[in-house]
Amino acid sequence: MLPHTPDTSLTSLPPFSAALLAGGRSRRMGHDKRLLLVDWQGKRVPLWQRQLDVLRKLGPVELLVSGLSDLEYPPDARVVPDQVENGGPLAGILSCLTVAHSKLLLVLAVDLPHMSSTYLSSLIQRSAHGYGVVPAIQQDLEPVTAVYPVEAAAVAFAHLQQGQRSLQPFVRQLEQSGLVSIQKVAPDEVELFRNWNSPEDLADSP
Repeated sequence: MLPHTPDTSLTSLPPFSAALLAGGRSRRMGHDKRLLLVDWQGKRVPLWQRQLDVLRKLGPVELLVSGLSDLEYPPDARVVPDQVENGGPLAGILSCLTVAHSKLLLVLAVDLPHMSSTYLSSLIQRSAHGYGVVPAIQQDLEPVTAVYPVEAAAVAFAHLQQGQRSLQPFVRQLEQSGLVSIQKVAPDEVELFRNWNSPEDLADSP
């Protein structure tokens, strides 16, 4: 396991919790995306390890993993099971917001192998108490790489209670309520959001 020391070259950030969203069933990929191997700092490591390292580098108050406790996650990562079954990523975000020790929660999906600590840092820098940031590529929101205030938990719960699992209307309601702002993704940042969702994505990856 790589060192846990935060990168002091990053701008000082407000206190935040960080959550790895790793509860997907990987149906389109055909096997567990968490275990896909990726080149990371001179080694081939499972994708989940890379993502935790990216989050750890930012120096969060705590590391959370949304999903099952079926892998040997490091001791500094707390596994948080979904409170609402079959609720997709929204259920994972809700569960992590509920247990977070900080007022802000940074979330990162496990299947984004190009995402960087530097970009995530820019999201946290734009966040504040009661106010998060969600990126968008043109009109498409990127809600699984975002910062949410803990106040977003009530909105997430209401959506799930109504059977609404989609993250897009969830974020739009947060925006209307003044709980998040939308940050436009620059053209040279779009590559950061390329995900591994199917075997074809692996074949096309550089």
